[in-house]
Order: sequence, then structure tokens, then C-alpha cells
Amino acid sequence: MVFRLADNVQVRKESWGLLFYAQIQHRLFFVRSHDWLYPHYFDGTWTFDHMVKDVASRTENSAHLIEKNLQKLTDHLLKNGMVVHELC
Repeated sequence: MVFRLADNVQVRKESWGLLFYAQIQHRLFFVRSHDWLYPHYFDGTWTFDHMVKDVASRTENSAHLIEKNLQKLTDHLLKNGMVVHELC
């Protein structure tokens, strides 16, 4: 499964993490991920497993911890219409 931004949603990298903006609803989501996540993870080419492996390779956190937190985040973003998932 891959994730991509929903239609009319933009994401921007900030020093503290990611800022998601839904243009039509004028909704903002702040994700305090520091350097864990980048906008390109949500371009429709990254699978969940690839995101976990990439973050684990750049941080000192365990893949299990990253997977657990990333699952909560992606579930929240899906529920709020910021991202959609597609089967690869």
C-alpha cells in the first residue's frame, strides 16, 4: 500500500516537522516529526514499509517504534482526508 496526498491537499516541510493544508476545507494539520518525515513520502511512490525502513536508517529509533508511531499518524491522516492509500 502506498500513500499520496488527497486532492487539494499540500504538505510543506518545516523545521519542526510537516504542515498539511487542505485548501478546500481550510484545515491545517501540524505533524511534529522533526526530521523523521518528508513530503515526498506522500507522493504515491512510497510504501509504508519503505517509509519505516528509511526513517529507521536515518534515526537511532527502532523500526518497531517507528512503525507503531507511523501507523498512528497515517491512520489519523487517512481519517481526516489528508492522504489516501492505494494498493501497489
